[in-house]
Amino acid sequence: MAQGTDAPGPSQGPAGDDDNGVLDQLSDVVDVMLGEDLAPPEPEDPWERRQRLLDSWTAIILAIAAVATAWASFQASQWSGAQSDAQAASAIARTDAGRAATAATQQTVIDSQMWLSWLDAVNAGDRRKAGFLDDRFSPALKAAQAEWVGGVKLDANGVPVVVPAGTPLDLPSYVVPEQVASDADSAKAEALLAEADAAAQKSTSFVLIAVLLALVLFFASIATKFTGPKVQVLLTSVALVVLGLSVVRLLLLPHLL
Repeated sequence: MAQGTDAPGPSQGPAGDDDNGVLDQLSDVVDVMLGEDLAPPEPEDPWERRQRLLDSWTAIILAIAAVATAWASFQASQWSGAQSDAQAASAIARTDAGRAATAATQQTVIDSQMWLSWLDAVNAGDRRKAGFLDDRFSPALKAAQAEWVGGVKLDANGVPVVVPAGTPLDLPSYVVPEQVASDADSAKAEALLAEADAAAQKSTSFVLIAVLLALVLFFASIATKFTGPKVQVLLTSVALVVLGLSVVRLLLLPHLL
């Protein structure tokens, strides 16, 4: 049986037409994307142009106001935290001052009793007891006692022959170290309290700026809701002015990170 001829291969005609059609469609899409073969735009209506400009300005105002509001709120919280820290430190310093003042009072009472006992011994002529007490004076009382009897003749035991007027506890040289520490802690507490008050004022200033920026967001968002051009321009202008003042004030205030 005779062999038949080879089967004809698949036709190339329809597939080539499909490829050409796809390429043509891609070319049309590219032309559209590149703006070729497009009809020239119609002249923009003045009302549409005004609305487009208004929308652009309000979008810019809203964006700036939103960022500034977030930053002002952050700074208000930072300064509020600084206020709390300063108040806590002030309370600790005031507690330390009270503790030191109590110790200073106790030391002053002990020095007073020691000195009165010394004075009684001197008046009674008990030089040995007077010398014993003098050796046990606190450093503060000993320094004041040396100044107090500085111009008076002393006997062999260091006891004045004639008791001077007044007491060594009244002299400026009588300084109790605990009282010095108490005064320093009190001054520190006052300074920290002043820092807390200043931080509170700055926090309040940032809160006020955040409130003003909220008004900016309000005016800018409702400006496009009105149809009257004068009302739209007025609200946008008010929002822009308040935004400018708020941003300037925001930049002038000290910031914490």
